[in-house]
Amino acid sequence: MVLKEQKSVWSKLKSTKDPIIMYGTGNGADKVLDILEERGIKIHGVTASSTFVRNRTFRGFQVMPISYFEEKFEKCTFIITFGSSIPDVMKNIFELSKKHTVLVPCVPVTGTEICDEKFLNNNKEQLEKAYSLLADDFSRGIFCGYIDFIFGGSLENLRKITTEEDEAFTNILKLSESETYVDIGAYRGDTVDTFLSYTNGKYENIICAEPDAKTYKKLIEHCESLDNFYAQNVAVTDIDGKIGFSDAHGRQSAVGGEKTINSVTVNTLCEGYSPSYIKIDSEGCENEILSAGKDILNKFSPKLNIAAYHKFSDIYTLPILINAINPRYKIHLRHHPYIPAWDTLFYCTL
Repeated sequence: MVLKEQKSVWSKLKSTKDPIIMYGTGNGADKVLDILEERGIKIHGVTASSTFVRNRTFRGFQVMPISYFEEKFEKCTFIITFGSSIPDVMKNIFELSKKHTVLVPCVPVTGTEICDEKFLNNNKEQLEKAYSLLADDFSRGIFCGYIDFIFGGSLENLRKITTEEDEAFTNILKLSESETYVDIGAYRGDTVDTFLSYTNGKYENIICAEPDAKTYKKLIEHCESLDNFYAQNVAVTDIDGKIGFSDAHGRQSAVGGEKTINSVTVNTLCEGYSPSYIKIDSEGCENEILSAGKDILNKFSPKLNIAAYHKFSDIYTLPILINAINPRYKIHLRHHPYIPAWDTLFYCTL
């Protein structure tokens, strides 16, 4: 495994003499600013996309348009602190990087670990092992590019590893018209739609789990016309029982919180079915779900589509775990269009 980046994005920001302008004002921006303050790194302003500037402040800074900072400073560094897969938004960010230094200080969707020099040093052996388990050179290249990006924050590293979702479905998953699909973290049914688009609308069964109550309702409404469609308003974890849950209606919904909801394992969710394709996007519980579902993975060897970006450690813990459960799996890695490196996924087949 060979990495190109020698300096973390945090070290780059610590050493720059340019004014640092934060681009984004959401939860991610709060996380980034907290880390910057802990490391003694000062920002000089906050900006947002033109439709989000308005007359408002963020953490004591007046939110100003990009043009304000371009006129005020001869040279500055913009840091991207929000996430988007909207093509026009991403295009604007890449265009900005042609005129200015643009860095993306990555923070995890869940948890507190940061990919800095300490992270790479402490996990070197496991990163090397995960790299060696990947099925092909293309996946290994994406693995190195992903690490380079979350470590160094350069958009160019992200651009080089980005592929369209269609490539993975066409060349790796190769779904048939007789799949039994298990969608863990089904959200509002968007991934069900994707599944149907690759099976010509034909399948054996669709089994969905969505823990957020309001989102689950929208899932049911969206899929009510489908035959052999079964859904549960549950979290899928490593236990059958009750768990705490933060019901935030989106990416912030996650296991852990004051609300109590029902939890099931993959084995329980799939009882009575023979799953042939499982998608897991569970805001950080992927390892626990796979560990508890090892019998399913061994008995049926379903195709897998596993989110790999909620925790930075996912990039090495998931392939090591999947290989330990079922060594026959060929493990592929892909990153689809998204800034930062969300929608980074492991696709596994026999």
